[in-house]
Amino acid sequence: MATFANLAIILSCVFYAAQLFRQPKTLTSNNRSLVLLLLLCIVLILASAAGQLLISEQSQNSQTLQRLLSNMKDYLAIPLIASLLLATSFNKFWSRAGWGRWVLVLIAMFELARRAEFGEQYAMVLSGITSVALLLAFVRYSQANIRLLGLVGALLAGLSVAVYGTLSILPEYQNALFSDGLLAISLVALGLATREVISLFQNQGAVSTSM
Repeated sequence: MATFANLAIILSCVFYAAQLFRQPKTLTSNNRSLVLLLLLCIVLILASAAGQLLISEQSQNSQTLQRLLSNMKDYLAIPLIASLLLATSFNKFWSRAGWGRWVLVLIAMFELARRAEFGEQYAMVLSGITSVALLLAFVRYSQANIRLLGLVGALLAGLSVAVYGTLSILPEYQNALFSDGLLAISLVALGLATREVISLFQNQGAVSTSM
């Protein structure tokens, strides 16, 4: 079952990536940066799932690589997706350099928490903030197609991360199979919602340009 769950994540990542480029017009500068950063996150999630499938050796190096890929997904990719979508909902588009600094902050906070030996507490806080950020990102939209798909995806992603995932705020409910399955489904809904978000700002950019 774990194999099917990881395959589902890989397929949902491919689906999400495809939605990012399903626009009839050339992307605006802001949307282009958003798409590239989201694509980076999706690649990290895909790499984590692929690592679980393809790395079968039980050597220390193999386990370290799997753990590294998993940490990149949990502590960087998913929180960054939440950050990007939340900022976009406020019509805030940072430069790639600005988002690069935020990536460094996420990495530094993880490393500091690990060295200070309060990694578990940091994981719980991060998963909670990530889940809330995803929900807030889509609550703000008045468009029904964005709000419905986004909230469904955000809710499923929140369950995957904050309840059943390795960063769970309820450790007794941790379940890797549930977490991966919910994440795969959430990425499909979030991919569809993100496509509509990009289209919305693409149209707004076109109107602004014509004015």
